[in-house]
Amino acid sequence: MNFIQICITITIFYVIFSLLEGGEYILSESVSQESEFQVYLTEDVNYKLWVVDLNGPESTSIRISKGSYAAFEDTFMLMHPEGDYLPYHPKFSVEESGTYRVYIKPMDSGTVRLVITKSRFPKFL
Repeated sequence: MNFIQICITITIFYVIFSLLEGGEYILSESVSQESEFQVYLTEDVNYKLWVVDLNGPESTSIRISKGSYAAFEDTFMLMHPEGDYLPYHPKFSVEESGTYRVYIKPMDSGTVRLVITKSRFPKFL
């Protein structure tokens, strides 16, 4: 009986955290060289940036901007053997809705997966 209760509890926690983490994909690209993408981002929305791959470069620079305004800018350093980069999945938002330029520059050879997701919850939560 205890085993069934543990399985049910684990399943409930998995479903809750999956709903909290999930969101709409805005961008999903594999990148092995300096690249630029355009995405439409909306104010009052939380976004998460993911940079993940097992064969990725040791560092990758990313900038998300509209004109001179930078909504996000950081360099990701490979810190985990499973290929996740730090900062792991930073959140960011934008000051105004519009088309933004996503610039990514791997500093070494390898391929990374760049993903931007839209949070299920509004910015103020």
